[in-house]
Amino acid sequence: MLRDLEAFVRSKYDVLVIGGGIHGLFAAYDAASRGLSVALVDRSDFGSGLSFNHQRTLHGGLRALQTGHVRKTRQQILERRTWARIAPHLLRPLPFLVATTGWTTRSRSAVRLGFAIYDLVGRKRNTGVSPELHLPKPKLESAAATKRLFPGVNERGLSGGAVWYDYQIRHADRLTWTVALAAREAGARLMNYVEALGPASANGGGARVRDLASGQEAVIDARTIVVAAGSGMGSVLGSFDVPGAPPLLRAMNLLLNRPARDIATAAPASSGRMLTAVPWQGYVLVGTHQSQELVNGNEDRPPEQAIDAFLADANTAFPRLSAKRGDIRLVHYGLVPAVAGGRGADLLPEPVITKHNVAGGSTLVSLVGVKYTTARWAAEHAIDLACRELGGHHRRSRTASSPLPHAGIADVEGRLVETLRALGVDLDRDVIDHLTGWYGTEASDVVRHAADTGRLDRLAPTTPVLSGEISYAAANADAVRLSDVVLRRTPLGAAGHPGRDALDHAAAIMASAGRWSDEERAEEVRATEEIYRV
Repeated sequence: MLRDLEAFVRSKYDVLVIGGGIHGLFAAYDAASRGLSVALVDRSDFGSGLSFNHQRTLHGGLRALQTGHVRKTRQQILERRTWARIAPHLLRPLPFLVATTGWTTRSRSAVRLGFAIYDLVGRKRNTGVSPELHLPKPKLESAAATKRLFPGVNERGLSGGAVWYDYQIRHADRLTWTVALAAREAGARLMNYVEALGPASANGGGARVRDLASGQEAVIDARTIVVAAGSGMGSVLGSFDVPGAPPLLRAMNLLLNRPARDIATAAPASSGRMLTAVPWQGYVLVGTHQSQELVNGNEDRPPEQAIDAFLADANTAFPRLSAKRGDIRLVHYGLVPAVAGGRGADLLPEPVITKHNVAGGSTLVSLVGVKYTTARWAAEHAIDLACRELGGHHRRSRTASSPLPHAGIADVEGRLVETLRALGVDLDRDVIDHLTGWYGTEASDVVRHAADTGRLDRLAPTTPVLSGEISYAAANADAVRLSDVVLRRTPLGAAGHPGRDALDHAAAIMASAGRWSDEERAEEVRATEEIYRV
């Protein structure tokens, strides 16, 4: 929890990245790995915006193929494969099932042809990928098998089912933080809860920033600025007196208190939009629901009527859910870049990377990303543009071929067991599974810290998360707020409210690390509980 803005701004940087979501983190990682000096700031926590609010899957562009975008499909398949190469420890293959019906575009003959093209476009999907992550070919299922695998499927005109495979991110927020670790290990300097205020001056390069924790302001001197601020793009570009921010849509996913099968299902809702129901932490995560109209960029939580409309759509697509307000464990919500058309607004189809002319000595590049799957690719192209503006010779991007930190999958548990034996410590089976699944090869470091600080106890009997993980996150993973450790540095609250005992215990540890007053501690608990309020 040592925050030193003065030391942070003392250096002059080649690249300043504004925005610490998955696109900004990859941009910082890419630039630093090419030998550039890099700083990154985010007005909130890393990965707390749209990178937190998605359906925890990496898609291969099958929907893009349905609209004839073969190039886009190929790109998404390649990026999905890249994720499997650089972060195998945090992915798993997941089957998706949708019903086939009648003589529509979802007829068996149409789907069979589409699958044949998809298989051809993605014939190298498993090249260089660990065998346990190989994705099978898509296939057709019988009507009887579809009804068995998809209880409650609309049987009107049902002719069978279509199954394809994508990756589910086992721990999505850990994966985002792992990219932050990669950026830091490559030499980038990262600081959360730092807001960009605008250009440094009329004649100087860089940006003025404010540390939201201390209120201190300073100037970061940088030759190039890359803005990857997500829904805050309009605010940041406006502070630089630059137009070009896209309009925004509301996007939501709902985690519902319903038991999940180990298969994702897809079905059309009454609004006409295709929804998917994905297993997540033992529950059902339904999405993605988008507003049909543009929304104000200042909206910070979904309106009540938007949640009600989403529930109605979810119950239409998946009647067996019969979900009500009280069944919602967590709302994943965010504002996404949009494009307005004759039939209303829709998600921006492609990333947009733009060079802007600004006053002062910096070049400004905006990166408007659209999908978690293609974030690495979009960031690479943004840094390509930044390098051209900087001039000189720079290394080519390495992010597609370099494994992310702690990504090894060989004998992760064996390493942890050796550490436990050396410390003379015994942990329950579910705790070991949690530590190895979440931290990978970093699990041994976490356990050593927990042992050294006397925090090998569980936060609460209902969770495998150790008390020492909270203090480790504060000391080593830039956790500043209680919500940082509950939602993003540990999986404590990923599947809903973790319980008041666990929340209070975590707050006590964070309060000690951050020297919070009793009033500050109470406010942190209140703000975290507000996230779960529907």
